[in-house]
Amino acid sequence: MTQDTHTSLPGRLVALGEIVGTHGVRGLLRFRPYDRASSLPPTGRPVYLTARPAADGTVDSSVARAITLEVARSHGSLALLGIREILSIEAATPFVGHVLAVDENDLPAPEPGEFYVYQLEGLDVVTDTGERLGTIERSFSNGASEVLVVHDGAREYLIPMIADVVRSIDVAGKQVIIDAIPGLLDN
Repeated sequence: MTQDTHTSLPGRLVALGEIVGTHGVRGLLRFRPYDRASSLPPTGRPVYLTARPAADGTVDSSVARAITLEVARSHGSLALLGIREILSIEAATPFVGHVLAVDENDLPAPEPGEFYVYQLEGLDVVTDTGERLGTIERSFSNGASEVLVVHDGAREYLIPMIADVVRSIDVAGKQVIIDAIPGLLDN
């Protein structure tokens, strides 16, 4: 695989999505973002090619390869990406199955009161009656909303991030308060 040189190692990597296939004969890649609401990956500056995130959502930056995207354009629910020096389907094929990530420091700063979902990892989840449910280990999208995966020992809860359930999120205070609507905590 072609690799652009990048002199400094990235900090924490945030996975943007997965390369799911090739497109055409000129080496474009089909990219499925993890967050459908997110913008296209940045062009002209380093992004990182790596393996799928671990179950806890972390990306191993020690195996990440810096690449530079020259093309990033929407294509239905996917995006088409062009990598510098990849000019054929044969050269693009080895990239399929890899994840594209960015250095956390390269993300735009969220507006006051906003946050990135990955920043919720490690926060405690408490019901509005004060019962601690556990810690957010990761999140995923179910197509309708983001879902928080909360663990407390062997117990796991799937908490949808919808207005009827999530009452408040305090990233600085490391706590999410939810309304445990009927059936939410049943296994």
